[in-house]
Amino acid sequence: MADESFDGPVALITGAGGGIGRATSRMLAEQGHAVALLGRTASTLEASAEQLPPETPALIIEADLADPDACVDAIDAVTSRFGRLDVIVNNAGVAPQVSIQETDARLVRETIDANLVGPIVLVSSAWPLLVKTRGCVVNISSMASIDPFRGFTAYAASKSGLDSLTRSIMAEADETGIRAFTLNPGIVETSMLRSLFDESMVPMGTAMEPDEVANEILACIEGRRDERIGRPHPLLPGESDSQS
Repeated sequence: MADESFDGPVALITGAGGGIGRATSRMLAEQGHAVALLGRTASTLEASAEQLPPETPALIIEADLADPDACVDAIDAVTSRFGRLDVIVNNAGVAPQVSIQETDARLVRETIDANLVGPIVLVSSAWPLLVKTRGCVVNISSMASIDPFRGFTAYAASKSGLDSLTRSIMAEADETGIRAFTLNPGIVETSMLRSLFDESMVPMGTAMEPDEVANEILACIEGRRDERIGRPHPLLPGESDSQS
């Protein structure tokens, strides 16, 4: 049975166990949203939940976006707990670093399943809920979809597909009031970044902070970036202004 004690907006954030997802979950909770934290590792999701304001209604969903059935189950879990869904932030992703010559079909499928198929299934499954709330989808793509990096062929291709998902949502939104955005951040200071690049390649202090991206996500959700609806937006260090 849905939680009838809470009647505010509800946001689902993928990749909520750290980095951009953790920062976004915290900021949305601070603005009065209930949050569904989705990720592959329960312990990191629980750590994110501990950083939420007290009394924030929160749901932890341990799931792998590469599994479409798990994506459907995630939307069912949100519906069962809250009875509504206002926001989806498609933030989770994988970024295998492999040269084109060494890129095989298995790696491409695994990357696209996690970075593109999962978000599509989430939006498809949640569509009736988003129609009811005139909801918002924010897809976290990458500068790699615009200007690919060496060694990230599958990642760049999957993020280009995510850019197209935003446009496709708006092509079908019609009079529903649903809004969709793409943010294309450059290098962001996350655990994923440091698993790929050490400080000799990306010195500390040169990457964007997760809070910068989270501020832009919040601005999209709150209607302060509606001029960007439906199209990619490169996001560079220092651009975000949570008050603008």
